[in-house]
Amino acid sequence: MIRLNKFISNSGLCTRREADDYIIDGRVHVDNQIVTTLGYKVSIDSEIRVDNKIIVPYSFQYIVLNKPVDFNFNSKKNIFDLIKSSEIDNLGLLEMVKDDFKGLVLFSNDNGLNKSFPFNIERIKQLFHITLKKPLTTQKLKYFQEKSIENLKIISINFVNDAKKNEIGLELLTSSHSYIKNLFKDADNEIISLDRVMIGSITKKNLKRGKWRFLNKKEIIDLKSLRTCPN
Repeated sequence: MIRLNKFISNSGLCTRREADDYIIDGRVHVDNQIVTTLGYKVSIDSEIRVDNKIIVPYSFQYIVLNKPVDFNFNSKKNIFDLIKSSEIDNLGLLEMVKDDFKGLVLFSNDNGLNKSFPFNIERIKQLFHITLKKPLTTQKLKYFQEKSIENLKIISINFVNDAKKNEIGLELLTSSHSYIKNLFKDADNEIISLDRVMIGSITKKNLKRGKWRFLNKKEIIDLKSLRTCPN
């Protein structure tokens, strides 16, 4: 349990003395109930609103990790072990990714963003470096460039420079990585490596596999534009 004024001040909204004024003025809700009692204690998990805006007793942080293959959430290779050095409480993964997925994944302790992101990821351009089981012909590549696909919009698809014909760069809009796999499965091919190298304005430049970094201000602003959940 924590004093309500400390909970509010820890959010960075104001000082404890100013928080007391908010409480006395009836501007603070605890689990949908107005609280005007000074010294009132709340759970760290309580929903606290000041002027009808939800606050949390810590500052929001946003992290991008260059995920290695085979890391997940249940095995000895736990994806959260890769970011434990961040020492940030309540970090959540913005989207679920499979073991065979590698490349950029995002984490945050901003629960509002964590909840809305899966509904809005299809609005963000993503770039993948994909290795296929079988090489593509130029004709087949053109087929994908012109193909209209449900749940997936191809922006560009090209061979990777100085690589074999089974390596392509795919820029697209989609809500699920499974749609990418289905795209090539329907063309009698198979993805053997799916590596996300860019998501929105976030890239893995200078970010080695298995390493993480904090997002910069521009990247955070871009992400926060996706906080709205659909009705």
